[in-house]
Amino acid sequence: MPRTPPRKAFEDVTFLEAQVVSYKMDNGDGGMWKMTFYVDEVGDADWLFHCYPRQVVVIGVKALDYDNPGDAITTEGEKTLKRASMLCRQHQFQKYIKEFCPDENWGVGMQEQACVAGLHSLLSIKSRKELLSNGAAIKEFDQLVKNFQAWLKTVI
Repeated sequence: MPRTPPRKAFEDVTFLEAQVVSYKMDNGDGGMWKMTFYVDEVGDADWLFHCYPRQVVVIGVKALDYDNPGDAITTEGEKTLKRASMLCRQHQFQKYIKEFCPDENWGVGMQEQACVAGLHSLLSIKSRKELLSNGAAIKEFDQLVKNFQAWLKTVI
């Protein structure tokens, strides 16, 4: 029996974070973009599990700057959580965190997970979701980001 996306896939908006992996532009067909989606919590995106590989879906895209996450995120905690998630995927931030947490498992393909674990250790939290409501962790994270930005200026 073929898998078909449920009705809610056509009616409700699903929010996911994605990263452009590659693109190829072509005058004939316009080109192709390949994206990797990061799903911390599947939530209302569970309909994607019903899609076969190469099934065509229409997706709206909005660029998100981790310094200015946008109006959709309303609280300071939500902005901080989004920023932490995006920074943990950034290679330079991973290198910065590795300086403070060299004992994490920084093996090939494990950099993001090691960065998250290091962030947990540095902020004394068990989950990034604590950044939604933990004021002390938010302040510590903001200071960590300021230090990271200063560090970036010294690393060439």
